[in-house]
Parts: sequence; structure tokens; C-alpha cells
Amino acid sequence: MRSPARPTAQVLILVVAAALALNQLRATAATWGNFILHHPGFSDFSSCFYLMARVGLHLGWSRLYDLGAQRQEWLALGGPDAMPWFPTLLAPPVAWLAAPFALLPLPVALACWTALLVGLLFLGCHLVAPGRSRLARWTAVCATLALFPVLFAVVLGDVLIVELVAVAAAWWFLRQRREVVAGLLLTALVFKPQVAILVPFALLVIGYWRTVLSWAAGSAGIAAIAVATTGLDGMHAWALRIVAAAAAGPEVLVPAQFTIQGLLGHGVGPFVVRCLIVVLTLAVAYHQRASGIALPMAVGLVGSLLVTPYLHDQDLATLLLAGGIALHGSLDQGQRRILLAGYLLLLAISYWGFDGRGVLLGPVLVVTEFAFLLAAWRLVASPAAAAPREFPSQAAA
Repeated sequence: MRSPARPTAQVLILVVAAALALNQLRATAATWGNFILHHPGFSDFSSCFYLMARVGLHLGWSRLYDLGAQRQEWLALGGPDAMPWFPTLLAPPVAWLAAPFALLPLPVALACWTALLVGLLFLGCHLVAPGRSRLARWTAVCATLALFPVLFAVVLGDVLIVELVAVAAAWWFLRQRREVVAGLLLTALVFKPQVAILVPFALLVIGYWRTVLSWAAGSAGIAAIAVATTGLDGMHAWALRIVAAAAAGPEVLVPAQFTIQGLLGHGVGPFVVRCLIVVLTLAVAYHQRASGIALPMAVGLVGSLLVTPYLHDQDLATLLLAGGIALHGSLDQGQRRILLAGYLLLLAISYWGFDGRGVLLGPVLVVTEFAFLLAAWRLVASPAAAAPREFPSQAAA
């Protein structure tokens, strides 16, 4: 017989998570949400995706990274009174994705885009929630909405949500043995490759070559279209801006505490450390190949965040996806404690940020990510975890 204590504890966790979520929703709505509502041009969607798409639609896709073309469209949308303007770091596919929305007036486009992100967010929670019951799924939703990086991504209209849900869907399809579909979904990494670039390589070392081939073929096709439409000069300009962003750090609103490069700086030593972390990430994935795909994909996400040259505040939402996927693997108590510590750190960052009391949270979070990789290496792979779990839809069938 099941102990009544466990359902009671689960309900208590749901109540606490719901309270935290409501408080975070209230705080975010009163600050950033209220600001974006009255100044829709100041969202990432508006000043980056929408503006890029209008450049492509009105002036030609070859001029996406032409500062004169960007300024022309920026002025047409109202100039400094309507939205900020800065050279975009986004890849051409982001502009393609936003193109249908750029045909609408900005407030309507932003509302439609935000509704899409909210729907995708709930879909991602449904796919990754560690449990079949409604209680588990609503707990996952509340735990997600309790974190500021997640809500910040939604309020800003960040394409990160699209990418993370695509990764979650790829993981779900891999559990259903749909490797090619999973690989095609992973082509969404073109939107923000820095947050998940090691995931395909983690899948490669554990033997999912069909997934990696479909990802590589799809990504190559997207790259070919980008070069054909944007031109070599445009792609070169984009690459130079990525390098500049990695070097500038705080000048492009990139908190330095999130990554190894941000903490250790540039040079041979930090580069060697990042290379070693890549090797460790892939070694851990290979070590856990018998346990299924959960831990290899989770360590791929965590390793990506550690070695990437730059991240923004909202990109920390990637860690929540990594933790949710990891909970489907064979974890010991120590590993679960590390996941809990990571979530509590994200919760603390949600309230304290990185100023004042929160100044040490960035380095501590990086250390916790590294500890997750080491703990995953120490785990003994369990072949019993390799088979995909039965989903409610399968059980009903």
C-alpha cells in the first residue's frame, strides 16, 4: 500500500510552488510586464526580431546586418521614442520566424508572439514534468513560473522559449524512438546556439547518429539558405558582432558571472579550462550511455552553459530544462540534492539578482553546474533506465 505521507508531501510542495509562482508573476507583471505593456517597442521581440524581419521584408534579406537599413526601419517605427536600437546578434532564422508577425502592427504582433510563447511554455512543462499525474504536472508548471529568468524570457518575447521547447520535444521524441524527428527539432539551436550547442555532440557519443545526421543536414540546409539570402558580407558582419559580444560582456548587457569565460577571462588558461569541460561533458554522456538519454542530454545542456562565451539573465532558464530532463534518469540522492541546490540558487537569483547580496550567486551557480557534471560521472549507469517510460497516452491505448 502507498503511504499517505507521500501524496501529502506532494500537495504541500505544489502549494509552496504555487505561492512562489504567484508572487513572481505579480512582481514581474508590476515591473517588467507593466513597462513592456506601455512601451511594447522595448521588448526583445520588438527591438530585435520584429525590426530584423521588417528590414528583410522591406529592404531585402541581404541587408539584415546593414546598420543603415536597420536605422531606416528603426526610424520608421518611431525611433528612440518607440524602441531602443543596437546591432543585433541574432541569426537570420530568427528574422524568418518573426516575418509573419512583422506583417502586423507592433502591439498586435507582440501580443500574438507572447501568446505563442506562453502556449509553448505549458507544452514544455507537459513534456518534461517528472511524473504522470496532474499533481506532478501542475507542480512542474508552478516551479517553472516561480523563476524570474523564465518569466523574463516570456515578457521580453525571447526566442529562447521556442528553442528550449524544441529541445524538450526532441527529448520526448527520442524516448519514442523517433530519432530523425528529434534531430530536425534540434535545428532550433540556430536561434540561440550558445545555450545548447553540446547537446547534439552528447547524443553522438551515445550512439544516436541518426538524430545527429538529421540535425546536421537540417542545420546545413538552414545555413545554406542564410548564406544565399543574407550574403557572405552579411554573415561576416554577424560573426564579428558575436565575437564582439563575447569580448564586451557587460557592455552588451551580459552578466559576467554566468560562464567560465566570464569568471576567468580570456587567454590560454581559461580556453584550456573550457576545452576540458567540453571533454568532461562528452565523457560523462558516454559514461551514462547505458542509462538512456536523460542524463546525456542534461549534461549536454549544463556543459553548454558553462563553456559558452556569453549568456543573458533569461538564458538561465536552460538549467530548469536540464534539471527536468535529468529527473527522468537514474539519480542517486547526492545528484538529486545538487539539482535541488541548483533550483534554489535560481530561485535566489530570481529575488536578489547579482547585485548586493546576490553578488556571489553567479559563481556559486557555476560551481553547482560543475558539481552536477562530476556527480553524473560518479553515478553507475543503470541499464534499466534505458527504456522509455510509458506515457499516459500509451497507457490509455
